[in-house]
Amino acid sequence: MEKQVEKVFVKLNQAWQKGDAVAVNDTTYKVKTADNLTFEIDKQSEYLEMQKSPAQRFALGEAKERLEGAYISFAKLPENVQDAIVRGEEYLHKSAYPKDGVIKESVKMVQMVYSPTSGSRLDVQIKRKEEVTLAQAKAYNHQFTQAEFDKMVNEGRFVSFEGRSSNGESFTKLAYYEPKLNDIRTKSALSSSTYLYGQQLTQEQADSLNQGKETKITIKATKKGPLTYMVSYSPRAERFITKSLEKAKVKDMETKDAITVSGEKKKKQPSNAISM
Repeated sequence: MEKQVEKVFVKLNQAWQKGDAVAVNDTTYKVKTADNLTFEIDKQSEYLEMQKSPAQRFALGEAKERLEGAYISFAKLPENVQDAIVRGEEYLHKSAYPKDGVIKESVKMVQMVYSPTSGSRLDVQIKRKEEVTLAQAKAYNHQFTQAEFDKMVNEGRFVSFEGRSSNGESFTKLAYYEPKLNDIRTKSALSSSTYLYGQQLTQEQADSLNQGKETKITIKATKKGPLTYMVSYSPRAERFITKSLEKAKVKDMETKDAITVSGEKKKKQPSNAISM
């Protein structure tokens, strides 16, 4: 009988990483990490943690360590907030503290993030006292243009921009204005390495979604055969927004009908007017 594989997190060399675990006996697991390191570990070890759900990207132990470093008590957060943090979602943390005899408010946007080069870390962005200005709107050595600034701040949309590292390497990023911080937030852009419903995006599809365009994408391998969706992307939530092609067509027809009816009503209004 094949032994059941459990998804786990293990802490090695002061860093948490994912692994697959198989029970050796009642007290021991045999674990294999993503970089093919294999070892046995006690099931009750403080360096072992079971993955709670497929959407969990970070260990609870790691999130606790990172947040404590940002003066946020992970244990005091509601369970749904803890779950959101280990899924890698944004969390806006508000707290009050006394200073010089007056109560002050601290507002932080925190998010667990992962980089293949630097590993996982806690991204912390503190609320600005005043709304960001165009001159202050910079990220990754990129100065946002007036058009990009207006699109984010005034229209509530996101923009795609080319950032540059200190050594001159360029990369695509997404940015949007967060009114709760009075500042601009940045997120990773989509690429041909991004998956949607188990299928990799083409670079053309990724570029289209990064530009904020609703894009028609066909998922080929499904139980019902190929299915086509109208897809858009929200960098704030870091989620795809999908609509079946049939529903999108119906909604488009309803919108056009509503515009037509509205136009007809406006045309009839003058004939119903009463002269005084």
